[in-house]
Amino acid sequence: MNPRDLPEVVAELIIEMHEVRSELRDIRAEMAGLREDMRTEVGGLREDMRTEVGGLREDMRAIPEQLGISVMRALEPFLNRLLERDDQIKSHEGRLNTLEKPAV
Repeated sequence: MNPRDLPEVVAELIIEMHEVRSELRDIRAEMAGLREDMRTEVGGLREDMRTEVGGLREDMRAIPEQLGISVMRALEPFLNRLLERDDQIKSHEGRLNTLEKPAV
């Protein structure tokens, strides 16, 4: 290398170093923006998950009540027949008592 070329080579290296630093700053800024976007997105996902879990909790709490209502609806015809039979039995018992112990 010619010693006369040394100032030009150093100047080119300095220019290159400034370009690399500028690119590095841009990359850092872009990464900071991506981190912020990621935080925002994760925060939104967390909120969505909280909402979903809250909805699931409400649904789970409602299941026993809904199950009870369904069971009662299914048993209603049977219970009605049972009550009708009970009324018939009481009516027959009353008639038997009247026949066994007539009023004087």
